[in-house]
Parts: sequence; structure tokens; C-alpha cells
Amino acid sequence: MKNKKLIVAFLILILVLGFIIYLFYSKSKKVIPVDNGAVTTDSSVVYSNADYGFTFSLPNDWKGYSIVENTWEGNSLKDNISNETGPKIIIRNPNWTSALPYEDIPIMIFTLKQWNSYIAEDFSVGAAPIPASELARNNAYVFALPARWNFDYSKGFEEADSILKSNPIKVFDI
Repeated sequence: MKNKKLIVAFLILILVLGFIIYLFYSKSKKVIPVDNGAVTTDSSVVYSNADYGFTFSLPNDWKGYSIVENTWEGNSLKDNISNETGPKIIIRNPNWTSALPYEDIPIMIFTLKQWNSYIAEDFSVGAAPIPASELARNNAYVFALPARWNFDYSKGFEEADSILKSNPIKVFDI
């Protein structure tokens, strides 16, 4: 009888902790609709980020996309190196819903110092045996695509991959 009570109490504790973690995680992402901030041309919609110094071109059918502000986390691989974190901007397809998520386009943003440390394998940003790939860089930041970013094969992953193959990111110094 005592063991059953302990097991029930333990399960309740796990459920409560899981709910708290879920609430924290869901509130840590900031979703920003970008309709008014996007520049539309005849052939594309352009997201511009003056804080980090880049623009990103999307097809016209992505008008109404949103930006999810998040953070990447890097775990130290060496004793004398600390863990690292940095911004991750996720460009979200306008057709995305929680019931039918479309493939996002994630952009990890590293300082030049962080990138050099990452390339030196001082820390890791994921479990994949391959590193993130550099998309572009300016005088202050390196913009990278996480390894295996589209391996969940969400709806629209082919289109997101095609967008990235078109070299949509343009950088400017800040």
C-alpha cells in the first residue's frame, strides 16, 4: 500500500514538473507576424532584420509569414569552455497551424567568436554528427542552418529546402 502511494505521488510530481516545463518552453518563444514589416516585390517577399544585418527573400506565396524568436543552446565539449547560447530566428510558413505544421526555416545566429569556437569543436549545438552549415556572415554575425533541420519531413519541407538553395539571405554590415 505504501509503495502504491509513493508511485502515485511520484507520477503526480512528474506530471506537474512536465506541465511547468511546457509552460516555460511555450512562453519562451515569441511569434511575430510580419505582414507590415515585409517588403513585397514582383517576385518575392523580403524579411529584413536590422538588428543582425540580413535580409531573407521568400516566394510571394509566403506573404503573411511569421517570425518565431527562439534561442539555440550549445553544450561544452571541453572542460575549460562554458556552454553557449544565441538567438535563433525561425521563419514560419503562413500556412502553418498547430494541427498541420509546415516546415520552418531556422536561422541560428552566432557571434564571430562563437562561430570560431563552434568550428573548433569547443561546443556542440545538437546531437547530429554533422555541424550546422554557414549560410552567410557579416562583420558581426554568422548565420547558420542547423544540421538535419528538415529531417522531420513536415509538410512543405521540399519548398523550404528549395528556398534555401536559392541563396535567399543577403547580409549587410551593422
